[in-house]
Amino acid sequence: MAIQAAGWGGWLIFVLVYAVACLFFVPGSVLSFCAGTIYGFWGGLLLALFGNGLSALFSLLITRYLLRDWSERYFARNPTMNDLGIAVEKDGWRIVCLSHLSPIMPFSLVNYAFGLTKIPASEFLPATILGGIPASCVYVYLGTLVGNLATIGTGAPQKHPLVWFLQGMGLVATIVLTVYITRRATQALKKRLPHQNQDT
Repeated sequence: MAIQAAGWGGWLIFVLVYAVACLFFVPGSVLSFCAGTIYGFWGGLLLALFGNGLSALFSLLITRYLLRDWSERYFARNPTMNDLGIAVEKDGWRIVCLSHLSPIMPFSLVNYAFGLTKIPASEFLPATILGGIPASCVYVYLGTLVGNLATIGTGAPQKHPLVWFLQGMGLVATIVLTVYITRRATQALKKRLPHQNQDT
């Protein structure tokens, strides 16, 4: 594949494409899956996390410096987003991390909403990357398995059946752990959002 053979240049292109695509609400899951298919697990995970973090940072800065007035009017109609802003003022990066671990709100939309808060970009970026690790692991791992399966019958060296079994078990374990982390994060986040507390 051309982008894979391009070395560092291909990595940079992929990260930039990932970041820009997420700005337009392309699901990060699809892009992370592609990262695993092209670059394998570790390389794909690294690129997915960097792409996700860069996109989140772009969203924060766009809202904060370019679309602040419009964003304030838009998010004023969403109680959850208002609660999120209040929670960030109290708990800072922890809320950013929890919001990326929990599926309560669309990640791309949340990143724009964080631009209305006072959280420094230096705290926002690492918290976003940290919160994105579990989900990225699942989709990159899945992409890696599909990429490996695609090599069957192509003449490429094939893996031992035991390796396939262990990779499958690894995927199941990763999914189970991610579901557990997501549920715990959702519970923790709901406790910090007044309107979510009222609904539970």
